[in-house]
Amino acid sequence: MIKLYLKLDQGTPQYVCSSCGNCHSTFGKSMCKIKDRGCCFYFPKFTLYEIHKMTKSKEGFKTLKRIVKNEGTKIYNYYIHAKGYFDEEGYERHMTLEDHYDDGVHDKTIFFRACPFIKQNEGCTLPLQYRSYVCNFFICDEVKKVLEKSHEFYNYVKECESYVRWIKWENESLRGILEEQNINLEDNFEGVINLLKDIPLENFEFRKLEKIEFKQ
Repeated sequence: MIKLYLKLDQGTPQYVCSSCGNCHSTFGKSMCKIKDRGCCFYFPKFTLYEIHKMTKSKEGFKTLKRIVKNEGTKIYNYYIHAKGYFDEEGYERHMTLEDHYDDGVHDKTIFFRACPFIKQNEGCTLPLQYRSYVCNFFICDEVKKVLEKSHEFYNYVKECESYVRWIKWENESLRGILEEQNINLEDNFEGVINLLKDIPLENFEFRKLEKIEFKQ
């Protein structure tokens, strides 16, 4: 039985799937040091909107500090990219084998990568409300193929698309403000943070979605 439902954490939406606790997805196969990594092979990109949220609380500032201090983090003008673990030697060694893992996935590096904020036997260590929206909405292809038979799943997809468009609009608005002030994260990180701290935070009104339960 697959269960999918919407979770809201201080206004931040997340799609929760019951299959994640017992992942059998192709994307969840890990050949790196974190074996129960699940689908957390993604190196998260934190947008201006997500950084803006972090400036509104002590916990948010603490999270932002963790992200910036991560060894693989790179600060760009209008976003932060937090790179994590990649077993390059293991990947290259595996790809030389005649019987290397063949599953139809074009980018085999995903099996050898792990997000910098994932921990063995613990999962994601970032507070839900400060994670990348990509992480909060990811549903693997295997689950999608089952849930697409549900009419309610269509509402999940459409609401996610609306939310992503809204975030892009917020990012463009914040970027416009920074450009007017002639500052960016890479050249004046503290200046941007101080400016964002004083800008009111807008919230997306997420519609109510019914829980989906579906037999595999």
